[in-house]
Amino acid sequence: MSDVSQILQSHRLDSSYTLRARWVFPVASPPVEGGVVTVNDGRIVAVGPHATEGQAVDLGDVAILPGLVNAHTHLEFSELEQPLGEPGMSFPRWIREVIGWRLRRDEEETQAPSRRRLAIKRGLEVSAAHGVAALGEIATPGWPEEPFLETSLDCTVFQELLGLAPERQPSLLQLAENHWAVAQRPDAQRRGGTWRAAFSPHAPYTAPLALVEQVAELSQRTGAPVAMHLAESWEELELLQSRSGPFAEFLAELSPVFPNLIPRGIRPQDYLERLARAARALVIHGNYLDEEEIAFLAEHAERMSVVYCPRTHAYFRHGRYPLEALLAQGVHVAIGTDSLASNPDLNLWNELRFIAQHYPSVAPETVLHLGTQAGAEALGIADEYGVLAVGRAAAFSFVPLEAHSADDPHELLFRSAAAESESV
Repeated sequence: MSDVSQILQSHRLDSSYTLRARWVFPVASPPVEGGVVTVNDGRIVAVGPHATEGQAVDLGDVAILPGLVNAHTHLEFSELEQPLGEPGMSFPRWIREVIGWRLRRDEEETQAPSRRRLAIKRGLEVSAAHGVAALGEIATPGWPEEPFLETSLDCTVFQELLGLAPERQPSLLQLAENHWAVAQRPDAQRRGGTWRAAFSPHAPYTAPLALVEQVAELSQRTGAPVAMHLAESWEELELLQSRSGPFAEFLAELSPVFPNLIPRGIRPQDYLERLARAARALVIHGNYLDEEEIAFLAEHAERMSVVYCPRTHAYFRHGRYPLEALLAQGVHVAIGTDSLASNPDLNLWNELRFIAQHYPSVAPETVLHLGTQAGAEALGIADEYGVLAVGRAAAFSFVPLEAHSADDPHELLFRSAAAESESV
């Protein structure tokens, strides 16, 4: 049990309580040394430097942060002990590994139908233990609802939509409509709110432009976000430009007609233009966006975000991620862990520490913003999560701090242990 857990469990917190720590990081305002956060009935009612003497629970050498926001997960892989394949393998080869793993799992699920549910439950529990308060989950058809109803995390569940063939589009749109309808049921209520419906036309090699356009229209009508894997690999770009290369060969193995269903000479820009019509859009990965596409995302930053998954990007040994260029041009960037199929763990704080280590030109306060407020804005839940401010949900993460000081207290965060969360 952590020191924070011991301290909190030693105090029987009422519906109203105050926490004090060495540093409080509201994110939307400067850090507060010796700061306090006061909560009443699950809502923050005060953040500042003072509390009435004797009323605060003192956490000691700890930083209080907003609960982290993981903008992109695939929790069905949370049973894996290590990533699939091997580092640096080609992306189509890795997709083959994913398909093979799913086939084996689904064959076994005829005897053990709870396997996927248990994996998702484990992923939610691990995420919560590492300081995550909210996440965006990509859910394959037939996903189990129970773990999302039982968790205290705030979950935006993106129904994954896959199918290149034109005749598949009506059934995929109906799947999306049904997903939205289920989320509106009264029994979807749970502690902390409801799980939110969202849509995910998977990627250019599984979702045609026409489907993306129709899903964006559905998003306009419902207000639900849309997420799409885009510009993820050079093999994807080769497929779009010339209908050739490793991805075209892979699709032809699945069906000889599949490569021909992708128009020759299109670009990620064509998908971005359609996604821009959605109420809110998340471009997952964006590893190979060009200058024009980055500029387009900057122009639409109010409703469009790029979700960078640092250690998944490193696992595939892509070229250096254009994080500095995205931020410099004003693109809205959030952070995700992706999944244990390409990442050693689901600890979002480790993603932020990776950024702090490999992108020293990015200010540490910006790194913290990426894992909190930016993620909440990307998912459309910034009125509840991402900052410590009056009226927001009382969702916190805690980082133990080293004893020494620093000119910038943000530097202490990324030299310290991983974040953890507590239900208080």
